[in-house]
Amino acid sequence: MRRSAAAVAVLAVVAAGCGAQERDGGGGKPDAPDKPRAAGLSWAYERIDEVDGELIDGAVMAPDDIWAVGSDGAGTDGRFARGHLLHFDGEKWSRKPMPVEGDPALSRLESLGSAGIRLSTVEGTSSARGKPRHALWDGTRWGPVKNAPAGPLTHVEVIAPDDVWVLQGDGKVTHWDGRRWTVTPMPAKRIVALAGSAPDDVWAVGSRTTGPGIGGAGGQVSQPAAMRYDGEKWTLTKTPTMRFPAPVPPEPFAGFTEIDVASKTYALAVGQHSFKGYDAEENPDPRPSSFALRWNGSRWTEAEPFPGACAYRRPVTRDGDGGFFMDGNWHLAADGACTKIGKPRLPATGGVRPESEQQLWLKRIVPVPGTDKVIGFGTVDVLQSGPPASKAVVVTLKR
Repeated sequence: MRRSAAAVAVLAVVAAGCGAQERDGGGGKPDAPDKPRAAGLSWAYERIDEVDGELIDGAVMAPDDIWAVGSDGAGTDGRFARGHLLHFDGEKWSRKPMPVEGDPALSRLESLGSAGIRLSTVEGTSSARGKPRHALWDGTRWGPVKNAPAGPLTHVEVIAPDDVWVLQGDGKVTHWDGRRWTVTPMPAKRIVALAGSAPDDVWAVGSRTTGPGIGGAGGQVSQPAAMRYDGEKWTLTKTPTMRFPAPVPPEPFAGFTEIDVASKTYALAVGQHSFKGYDAEENPDPRPSSFALRWNGSRWTEAEPFPGACAYRRPVTRDGDGGFFMDGNWHLAADGACTKIGKPRLPATGGVRPESEQQLWLKRIVPVPGTDKVIGFGTVDVLQSGPPASKAVVVTLKR
């Protein structure tokens, strides 16, 4: 559930969410899990690197096949520079060399179900012109990407090992059925995000340039588009149309920027209504606005803030039980409970002082398929006198 900077900005001001970044939805709550969630969530350190550095991303192929990408030391520009991989084989974590060259700070790992794990990085030099570099883990070894979707991947939704949906950087939606990748025709062409909760509950959102609300007196260029896959076909659902009051600004447009799906009766989509160009007349232009809509199983309605302290927090990823992890290290459960996740202190070893201030930053949180385990990858910034320290860490959730 990755987000662009624009999506983050929208979610920061829209009320809705859950999980490690809280969330609820307009007037209702996600479906309750089969069994109640234990209270008092906290993170526990599973691995603390001895070398100063950070973990940038992580992905899971199986409980005994987990990968992370990290970096050590600081380059001349002050950023971490020397990249490496970290692998868990079911018994221990071990360092592995990077199978690609590039800037580790711009690296990404994506689980593609039974198709493997894809590593993408950017060289980060002016001569490279941002050319991406890719490698694929097939469960045994890293090799070149041959049949997987090419180019940058914007969103990846793993429903099952043989049921994976991918949104590519060029807007194509591609599906993996366990044997091959297939580009899927969509009802609307401008797609920016996708998510799903089941084989017959996958969503793609963006905007459309034809149909109700396009053109006319307001000259609306685009309207929000939300498409649902029911296991057989994609269908464009009915969403509200957006209009600016007169005087209408130049080239008004509207579209979804992000969607989160917890169940068949709970999905949250956020978007923006804005305009292009500049109106130099005396009448001031209206302000662009953000909006949030909630799917209740049959229709889209206006979303309300998440409950409690999660009211205006941003969802980071689903928790596997119908809830969400929210930003700021919070959790929104399926029953609407919003709680802070506890975090431990680093042991006073390796240059870490007992009196130091410590900040845990998780770059990726991933539920491990087939288990109740949740794993996080990131860094702990150690604030103390003398040289600063940053420890790369792997954490697991204690319930």
